[in-house]
Amino acid sequence: MIFRSNPSSGVPVYLQLIEQVKHAVDVGSLRPGDQLPTIRRVAEDLVINPNRVAKAYRDLEHEGV
Repeated sequence: MIFRSNPSSGVPVYLQLIEQVKHAVDVGSLRPGDQLPTIRRVAEDLVINPNRVAKAYRDLEHEGV
């Protein structure tokens, strides 16, 4: 799974990541039991701090996604 960020959107990247994961679940690209890419991998791909990815993943887990 490849995530993209849009710096000009004004939306924080970790929120963009959350929305992309939710969308992938909604359209069936991600199913229960599928693993997300590692925090390090996503941070490197999006060129962001790994703590932002970890926050997004925690928020997703907290929401039960």
